[in-house]
Amino acid sequence: MKTIATILAAGITAALAAFPAKAETKLDVYYAWPEHEVIHKPIADRFMAAHPDVKISFRAAAPSYDEAVQTLIRQSMAGELPDVHYVGFNVLRPLVTRGLVKPIDDFVTADHLADKGYTDQVLSLAKIDGHVYGLPFAMSTPVVYFNADLVKKAGGDPAKIPTDWNDFIALAAKIGALGDGTSGMYYQLGSDDWTTQNLVRNFGGQMMDDKETDIAFDGPAGQAAVKLFKRFHTDGAQPAIDSNAARQLFTSGKLGFFFASAGSVSGLEKEIGDRFALKTAQQPLGADNATMPTGGMVAVILTDDKAKRAAAWDYLKFATGPEGQSMVVPNTGYMPTNTLALDKDHLAGFYDTHPNWYTSVLQTPRARPWFSWPGDNGVEIGQVLRDGMTAIALGSKEPEAALADMATEVRALLPKTN
Repeated sequence: MKTIATILAAGITAALAAFPAKAETKLDVYYAWPEHEVIHKPIADRFMAAHPDVKISFRAAAPSYDEAVQTLIRQSMAGELPDVHYVGFNVLRPLVTRGLVKPIDDFVTADHLADKGYTDQVLSLAKIDGHVYGLPFAMSTPVVYFNADLVKKAGGDPAKIPTDWNDFIALAAKIGALGDGTSGMYYQLGSDDWTTQNLVRNFGGQMMDDKETDIAFDGPAGQAAVKLFKRFHTDGAQPAIDSNAARQLFTSGKLGFFFASAGSVSGLEKEIGDRFALKTAQQPLGADNATMPTGGMVAVILTDDKAKRAAAWDYLKFATGPEGQSMVVPNTGYMPTNTLALDKDHLAGFYDTHPNWYTSVLQTPRARPWFSWPGDNGVEIGQVLRDGMTAIALGSKEPEAALADMATEVRALLPKTN
């Protein structure tokens, strides 16, 4: 005679057999910058440990934001898009225009994100025409990295780096005059228009008018920006070398000031070690209403599959939430996109012992969306601006002439408004 326990066990086994195991949801994820594996993989591993029914796999990383977008456009034509992508703030718009990224307003409203550490300012970085298209994952502003030893040697105070451009350039010139192959400063242009936009905004300007009917960067703010950039080279002892060479010059101890993304702090500290005292400072300002474009990326959902979208939303919230951001910041230097990540259980203690990381956080009030150009020629426009600024750096064009040429070429690349 069967025991009650045996009968119950058989019944439970039969009941379980009647219900299939929950299917695994697979998410295909794509991001830019191969060096960012150090943040993406640990976040995915931690998320999958908490969500065993979701499997995350990564495609080979793109070498830049621009190239990632071009790849996605090609993949969309072949029906081979990933499920999730980490897109640069400045190139989100082309994906939205092509319909590759859909609004996530329904998720945002249902989840009451304002109560979960997501501020309106941060969400605005992923907002286009009033709709939210993703969750900001990493933020950065241009930061001044400096060699405190050279600053002291030139008669400056590392605790009081000049906050206006005239005094800043004067100190850079003194560093450049130290000799022994030392240069004063380096304001890098990068591979896009981020730092060019930064100089225009530093004087209170913007790239286009509010209605986006015409460019605005050729106005007084833009004129001041290009003249300042010229002074970096003529007065601030900035060498006419590329960004890679400038970084090597800085890490070797032969460059006073180096402007770069806040996301570079981790790499620079590792490269420099104890070679000299590396410090960071906020960027000098050209106007009281100065702002700065926010670099970094936003996590977006590309799949239309209902189950995958739900899983992707949970993944995005984890990556941009306090736990995910607590992995992003220490491994890069990016600013956290979630205010809850700043509490004592996450990053508060880290910033206490890593003040170089905190400088960018102090610049948050001036951070604004990185302007994304309307139409299909955003990448080309960025190259036009970079080429124009390079001509100024090399002395092949005067600032006013270079700005006029940039304005003409950019207008030709913008969509026709009539």
